[in-house]
Amino acid sequence: MIIVDRFENDFAVIEENGVMKNIPRSLLGDGVTEGSVIVKKGEKYFLDEKNSAARRKEIAELQNSLFED
Repeated sequence: MIIVDRFENDFAVIEENGVMKNIPRSLLGDGVTEGSVIVKKGEKYFLDEKNSAARRKEIAELQNSLFED
């Protein structure tokens, strides 16, 4: 799984298999934001909508569990 950690100027910092690396933002497809799950196709990276949504849901559930009584 490849996750966008953050953006720094013209680069996206991604985590791929536990390794952080910088890639040019120009290689990202539309809709990619911090926290997105992406897939590599050729030289470009595209949003994985299904896995991004599942990851956002999982994180929201974890956050909510911190504030439950």
